[in-house]
Amino acid sequence: MVLTPASVRAAVLEQTERTRHCSKVDIQRFIEESESNIISLDSKISSLIELRDSQRACVLALRYIISPIRTLPVELLAEIFDLTVENHTHVDDAHRISQVCSYWRRVAHSTPRLWTRRLAVDLREKDFADELKTWLARSAPLPLPIAFVPVTEAIDPDILEAVLKDAPRFSSLEMVPMDTMPSSLVRRVGQCRLHNLVELNLVGTIEDDDTDTTPLSFIAVPRLRKLRISLESTAPQPILPWAQLTNLTVNGASPDVTFGILSQCTSLLQAAVVIPGWPPLPEIKHSILIFNQLHTLVLHFMEFIETSEDIASFFDCLSTPLLRDLELVFMPVQWPQTHFTAFQLRAPTITQLKFTYSESLTSDDVVAAIRNSPSLTHLKINYCDECFDDAFIRTLHYEDGVEPLVPHLQDLSFWSDKANFTEDVLAGMIASRWWSDTELASKATPPAVTRWAHVEFDIEDYEWGPHFMDMLKVIPSDVLRVVF
Repeated sequence: MVLTPASVRAAVLEQTERTRHCSKVDIQRFIEESESNIISLDSKISSLIELRDSQRACVLALRYIISPIRTLPVELLAEIFDLTVENHTHVDDAHRISQVCSYWRRVAHSTPRLWTRRLAVDLREKDFADELKTWLARSAPLPLPIAFVPVTEAIDPDILEAVLKDAPRFSSLEMVPMDTMPSSLVRRVGQCRLHNLVELNLVGTIEDDDTDTTPLSFIAVPRLRKLRISLESTAPQPILPWAQLTNLTVNGASPDVTFGILSQCTSLLQAAVVIPGWPPLPEIKHSILIFNQLHTLVLHFMEFIETSEDIASFFDCLSTPLLRDLELVFMPVQWPQTHFTAFQLRAPTITQLKFTYSESLTSDDVVAAIRNSPSLTHLKINYCDECFDDAFIRTLHYEDGVEPLVPHLQDLSFWSDKANFTEDVLAGMIASRWWSDTELASKATPPAVTRWAHVEFDIEDYEWGPHFMDMLKVIPSDVLRVVF
């Protein structure tokens, strides 16, 4: 029984009555007797608690013996372990599983795939070498994604050598610098035999090295397919097996280096090029680069590009006959419409087009762009405030009997920080390309345009009028998304 004020008061009353005619010596004897009883009871309680705990352990052991998970084959238990490991907490998850019991620990330690999630290695942590070696040993012999985070000049050689011993097993390598990437580290990694490397991500700009002007090289990478690399504008072209790449992102290189790289990438499926402020290309004409397999292209023209010639010279050198997805990011500069139209004639299969961050792009420019993309299904315009106006919106309005612009367009997205249109014009255009299932079934002749699958408008701090929403209330919310 837990002592409470009430129980203490009751005991005081009881013992007061009991000792009414007793001497102090008698009371002292009563105290000694009670304390002796307490000791005896505590001993019995301890024995009972020990016996109870023993029986609890017995119950747990018996339940474990008959538990379904104990009867699972090791392969199935390992599969369950693998499913419980989350990518973002995989280090803690794998250790937690291995600490449940000795049997689980043996299974976990003998299951390499539990230890093959992306491993972030801090090359500055000199006390981490033993733990790193243990982790790498448990993941062997499977391929392993590695990230060096963050990359600085303060690299501990023991850590670097410990991780590079397993370089032949790297499936991907990401190097994330705090500032620029030490070229000495990149050269050291490039000397390794990276036989399983599929993806190489050199996120930061690789610094110039005045003491070593030889080009960076990665030669022993027979499986490399995806590369992201940032170069100083004065850096020489790295030596890599460019022809085997299918996915490339190149940032910051000079025009000659960029075109030199692209001219060798004959197998590209996806490419992203971040283009700094180039001067116009020399009078010597660059041959048109033909990418017969390229289906996704992102061109990011930096904010310090001053003239449209910088952009035009790039479009003039590309031919992408199977291009489907094109994203263009460009800061304030006059849009080279004529050159872009010529480029589109060499890219007749574009289905998705995205414009981002241009204050100079006009509605006429966008109309010309989509007119020359007859297969267009997706159009995204993000923060190109001047082009999304009533004139542009009216060109998308559908009327029976009138040949429509972009008849296959089914996905339209516009994000901005201001509105440059009339709500009624926009609502009328959206409604003109929407029919319910019943309405479509009742038409003798199907509409000449595809019905909307997704329409989205997100304009910062903009208050949509009730009439606009009322005009479009018949369109389901999973099709029309208007952010308030």
